Amino acid sequence: MSIITVGFNPAIDRILECRDFHIGGHQQARQIARLAAGKAANVNRALAQLGVDSIATGFVGANELQFFHEQLMAAGPEKGGGGCILCRFVEVGSATRENITILDPDRHGKGGGETHLRDRGLSVTSEETCLLAQKLLHELDVNTAAPPASPSDPNIVVFAGSLCEGCRPDYFASLLDQCIAKGTKVVVDSSGESLRVAATRNLWLLKPNLEEFRQLVGREVPNTAAAICDAAAPCLKNIQNLLISRGPMGALLITPTGTWSGHLANNSLATPIRTVGCGDHLLAGYLAALTTTNHPPEAAFATALAVATARALSPRMDECDLSLIESSLANIVIEKM
Repeated sequence: MSIITVGFNPAIDRILECRDFHIGGHQQARQIARLAAGKAANVNRALAQLGVDSIATGFVGANELQFFHEQLMAAGPEKGGGGCILCRFVEVGSATRENITILDPDRHGKGGGETHLRDRGLSVTSEETCLLAQKLLHELDVNTAAPPASPSDPNIVVFAGSLCEGCRPDYFASLLDQCIAKGTKVVVDSSGESLRVAATRNLWLLKPNLEEFRQLVGREVPNTAAAICDAAAPCLKNIQNLLISRGPMGALLITPTGTWSGHLANNSLATPIRTVGCGDHLLAGYLAALTTTNHPPEAAFATALAVATARALSPRMDECDLSLIESSLANIVIEKM
């Protein structure tokens, strides 16, 4: 069994610190990190920290390919994690986007402490999309044939992030269908049209945040566990697991056999340092717990919330502090709905 992530629109995240940040004028800032990122890469990096191997594929611009290889392949054992990341990207002619996050330490915890500037992303050709499909299906065939793969231990493919220009929804639907036809457990963490396309397929797991879920169901769903569960009921006809993140209020795990609400017992006691990537760590924590232990879904859910909390509280920009996972887990409340 292998976990393969697919990122259609990766990013390089430049994180700057600027005191008293404001619009207009000249201001002094310092760069504190430059990271290979995007949802898929964040999941790979978190899995590696949790001791789980994964394969990273998707599109990356030719000029940024080496940077992605170096960053992700270094996220394994040398950084204290037990998992390795194998890079199987498709090199494309377009440039990988560079996003900018501006941190203002003077406003941390008071609102406005993080400002995010998002670039549009790369554009791919039909030839490049065909190459990605071939590469992904090849990886599935190779990892299905290699021991100790078995029908009860299928591959997992995680489609994470938005679609880039040139990557059409019907192409995305075709990739989903081909993966499902091979008996793969398909996971989708996306938004907009690609989320709507995915929600019509027989998925193993769908992981929207609350705002993305509202877009999916086409109405304003209150941020209460009961209201979200009611709105999610139609999705369970073809989706085995719904993992819906709710920001400071935690998350919901909804399955045909049970629903659980999870949150931090005393979330007012800890101020998040960095919220970017928390949803990706939630997903990685859930996958890691299910694939490396025999935990029931609710226990894996608790681990996932602890990993996401550790990410929010960790001062490092690229990784979470593993020592915070255990302490966070002790403060997680899981309620059966």
